[in-house]
Amino acid sequence: MSLFDLTGKVAIVTGATKGIGLGIATEIAAQGARIIVSSRDQAACDALAEELDRTYGKGQNIAVGIAADLDRIDDMAMLAQKSIAVWGGVDILVCNAAVLPYIGPSNDTPPELFDRLLTRNIHHNFRLCQAVRPSMAKRGGGAIVLIGSEAGHAPSPMVLAYGVAKAGLAHLARNLADEFVGEKIRVNCVEPGLIRSFSSDSTLTDETVRGAMIDKIPLKRIGEPRDIAGAVIYLASEAGSYVTGNLLVVDGGRCFLNPPQEGPGLASVSGTTYN
Repeated sequence: MSLFDLTGKVAIVTGATKGIGLGIATEIAAQGARIIVSSRDQAACDALAEELDRTYGKGQNIAVGIAADLDRIDDMAMLAQKSIAVWGGVDILVCNAAVLPYIGPSNDTPPELFDRLLTRNIHHNFRLCQAVRPSMAKRGGGAIVLIGSEAGHAPSPMVLAYGVAKAGLAHLARNLADEFVGEKIRVNCVEPGLIRSFSSDSTLTDETVRGAMIDKIPLKRIGEPRDIAGAVIYLASEAGSYVTGNLLVVDGGRCFLNPPQEGPGLASVSGTTYN
């Protein structure tokens, strides 16, 4: 059996119908897991579930769509309960859904939007992690992967609240890892850099901006959703069985080999899926 094989596992992926989340959901299904795909749009969830069934199901149902919205905290418990009802439990949770309602100078950040960023990016993901915990513990353990951002590493006044929220999400991963370790539930955080996705397309069409961004990346290319999916598969599978409480930065080497002088900028954080 491959170290990365997920056959027999049940996974939930939030923000699964676009960008990074779509890449993660697709690769998890490709590795043999049954999967709950979730976003705010039930029709989009159903369409993705049908596509995954056709591509990877081999005649069997392996994917189900369940809509859930970070705007509604009760949806977190609902998503966990319905997922458990579908296949009897959960082994893997990928918290990818996030919100970025404001981009601009930090002094102009409306207080209600600052609160919204912290609540939806940290509090609601925390509630979802707690909601799946009993099922994972009952099944002998599991893996939780929180999707953070390079913005949580380097400051940027244009996305201050978002960066603070993503830094908090990374610290949440460490704390939950410490709390859940006795139940053999591993918790880690993946921090993407500039990733090609629906939210970064408008930025990357400008050749000057695109060239300037690539010039700052040691590997000299823009990341793809599949690059983040690979990191998630590693942390969710047997390959990552000795890893917990860790932060994995997937940014082409930028943060550590070519650290930004003025923060990651808007293009870098735009690779994260806001769903």
